[in-house]
Amino acid sequence: MSPRERIALLLVLVPTGLVAVGVAWYGQAAVPGAGEPGVRVVNLTGVASSGVWTLDEVNGFNYWWKRFEPATVFLREGDEVVLNLRSADLFHQLYIPSFAVGPVDVKPGHMATVRFTATRSGVFQYYCTSMCGTCHFFMRGWIVVTPPGQEPVRPPPILCGFCVIGDEPDPPAGDLLALGEFLYRRKGCATCHGPQGRGGMVNDNSTGGTVPAHVDMAEKLFIRSPEDARSFIALLRSAADLETAGEESGIRGYALARTRFENAKQIVRQGRYSAKLDPSGPEPPLQMPAWQYLIEEREIDALIGYFISLYPWDGDAMAG
Repeated sequence: MSPRERIALLLVLVPTGLVAVGVAWYGQAAVPGAGEPGVRVVNLTGVASSGVWTLDEVNGFNYWWKRFEPATVFLREGDEVVLNLRSADLFHQLYIPSFAVGPVDVKPGHMATVRFTATRSGVFQYYCTSMCGTCHFFMRGWIVVTPPGQEPVRPPPILCGFCVIGDEPDPPAGDLLALGEFLYRRKGCATCHGPQGRGGMVNDNSTGGTVPAHVDMAEKLFIRSPEDARSFIALLRSAADLETAGEESGIRGYALARTRFENAKQIVRQGRYSAKLDPSGPEPPLQMPAWQYLIEEREIDALIGYFISLYPWDGDAMAG
């Protein structure tokens, strides 16, 4: 190789090497927390289309085809943690009430950074608290903080079943209860109110402690027997005018049941705030959103009819 060729090769290789060094430096020094001794750096990206916060790299190419894994964040008790938060699509909010983190606004095209210390061991949930689409209620996961010398527990990931297995067929036309059950799953109600409305989902620092159940809807409406429940569901199925149907319904205490039913519909339309148990503590993460523009009146009837059908009348399924 001639001296001139060697010089030309160096003129190509040296700039290329400098670019590589610069990229490596940026990846370490320009990302918050990177390179800081004793700091655990966690990079989370919110993906509304998949219903997850993920540790995976998300870019303009793989966003359209990859199924991103929901993030379980494993920490050791006492870790100093830097969370670098990005959004791959829509506006999100990350909230970790157990460590007083957030809600943190996470905007597309920007990175938000927060710091906290894993001061106690246990399994804690993080949440997205900004309504970000169909999969919003599944956008939560686990932070596992393990004491020194112990093995971490591994809770199952929280998955949006529709994103994992695809859309299920629409319910049979005209089947009100099947429509209600479908909407209960499709709209993510089960993530807060539990499978088949059984409740029991913990809502940190809320006055109730847990999200209310729906399996007791018949009791909340003061419907007193399975026969009355079946008659009320029949009225909903027929799309009757409930205000004028009372005299012919034969349902005991019908006027009160109808009033309570309209109150329940109003809660679905307008949402409901979960008050703080400790006024100085974090905001309860699970709040009932206002579905006013996201659900039709007939769909609300279907949901409440489905809830009424769940009441355990000493084992009577009441679905007929």
